[in-house]
Amino acid sequence: MKMNRIKSCLTVIFAVGIFFGITTMVKGQIQVSNVPIISVIENLAVQAGINFIIDPKLFASPSGGGITEPQLTFAWTNISPNNALLRVLKENDLVLIEDKFTTIARITGTNQVANIVDASLLDNDTNDLVPTVRFQDVPLDMAFNYFVKQGRINVILDPKVSSYVDPNDPTDHKFHNAPSVSIHWNNVTPRQAIVALCENYDLVIVKDSTTGVIRIKPKD
Repeated sequence: MKMNRIKSCLTVIFAVGIFFGITTMVKGQIQVSNVPIISVIENLAVQAGINFIIDPKLFASPSGGGITEPQLTFAWTNISPNNALLRVLKENDLVLIEDKFTTIARITGTNQVANIVDASLLDNDTNDLVPTVRFQDVPLDMAFNYFVKQGRINVILDPKVSSYVDPNDPTDHKFHNAPSVSIHWNNVTPRQAIVALCENYDLVIVKDSTTGVIRIKPKD
């Protein structure tokens, strides 16, 4: 798959304009009319200048039938994008969890348990900042590979974390339908990005005691 898919941009309109039903008429005024909550969260977070990632389990149907998210309608005045975001989260039993290591905030449910990742195993990061990262519906393994390459990090992906399905043995695709990643981050290191992805998608970083190989795999 070509790199232009990885670099496809999520275009955001600030100030005066309409973006997926979100209208900002003037500074401090936000109007939303029947917009899916995830779109509202994404756009408010971008306007607030927050590096964030949304828990893929939010609003997922228990039967596996896809995402079922509420539609929001409101008109607020004298409010900043940051305060509007916090209000939307609070009113829908969601939280924004800041991470001092990754600098990437996780948006999840109030009852979710944190996924602890051993970031110290990723010891080859160049520490060079990636100024802007914009992925729109990029397979999770491609997102990982992008950051691994950028940081020249010695880590491999477990086959279970793959978007590839063997046509001769589809049951071998243990990660099922690999989730897609949509992110808009500024000034993060590849190491921070990898840890943030692991935390959000219930993955861990482990080291094989025999071979010394560092691997990203699903959490047991």
